[in-house]
Amino acid sequence: MRPGIAFTATWSIITFLATNNEIAVRAFVAKSFVSRGHSVSRPFIPSCNHAETLGNAQEATASPWEKIPLETYQEILSNAEFAAREAGKIILSHVGCGAFGEDTCEIKTSIKDIVTEYDKACQDRMQSIIEERYPTHKILGEEDVEPGAAASEKALEDALSDNDEFMWILDPIDGTANFSSGMALCGVIVSVVYKDIAVIGVCYDPFADEMFSTIKGQGAFLSKNQGSIKEQMFVSSAVTDISDAIINAGCPADKNAFDTSMKAVVALNTKARGIRVIACTALTTAWIAAGRLTAHYGYDISSWDLAAGALLIQEAGGMITDIDGSKYTLKTRNMLCSNGHVHDQVLTALKEADAVTFERSS
Repeated sequence: MRPGIAFTATWSIITFLATNNEIAVRAFVAKSFVSRGHSVSRPFIPSCNHAETLGNAQEATASPWEKIPLETYQEILSNAEFAAREAGKIILSHVGCGAFGEDTCEIKTSIKDIVTEYDKACQDRMQSIIEERYPTHKILGEEDVEPGAAASEKALEDALSDNDEFMWILDPIDGTANFSSGMALCGVIVSVVYKDIAVIGVCYDPFADEMFSTIKGQGAFLSKNQGSIKEQMFVSSAVTDISDAIINAGCPADKNAFDTSMKAVVALNTKARGIRVIACTALTTAWIAAGRLTAHYGYDISSWDLAAGALLIQEAGGMITDIDGSKYTLKTRNMLCSNGHVHDQVLTALKEADAVTFERSS
């Protein structure tokens, strides 16, 4: 087939798909040009007389978040990363505060659920940055919500019902118990939601100076050395069987949820290569996106713990669902995330262990 004929045929298919399925046209175009040796991060649309028609078709079928210019998202992401780094400075200055004589810990719902004065200091610093640069954006911060799963669940419901633009969801120190004890297993989480869709996710590890970040539809990236090194992340494609998987188990504060999680640990321990209980969703979700960890399951997880990491994993080619296998949304609280290849195997193991549902003890 001559090049001109091939191009015409390809463009006809693209135009048809654009009027019926925007996702399909993206996939078709990307695959077509990658196979010819091109590297594409966004769909490449050739310039021709059909471009305006295609653009109008895409605009008509685009979701609200897709109508926001990419440059807007890039600017917001830059500021989200800056806010995370600022919180990271506070973390580095006070890690181990509970292990070396400072009386900074307060119990929230149980001895497993604590808060320090530095959680609030981190959130205040982040919030001041956001409010200065985006005075019309809403903010949902963990430290502004009453303790307990029911309160966090309601806070998200209320926030989403009143959100008609951008909302920032903040976890200033994820892994507070680790932080207080002096362990380098905590991080900062920043999620940005447009209406009810997570569009930006940031998980920052201040100890390793690793910034895991994503914009919806643009892939997931890892930046190191203050951003001087940046690389795209992908979930592990080599681990396709649960027997080769390293799985992180949830460590919920609720007793009944914890008991359910431990049932899963016992069941998975004979099936997987290794089980970990890291107690920091910021790191475990980011590590799955980076291909370091295979899967993570958890119970009664708040939106500020999960929204950013969920988007990172999806953009890195992984999968996240409710722990019962149903579709993940911002309101999902019991979840399984993975590299995708072992997802169904882990879901099956959880169901066989009766580790899918629980009743809150309080």
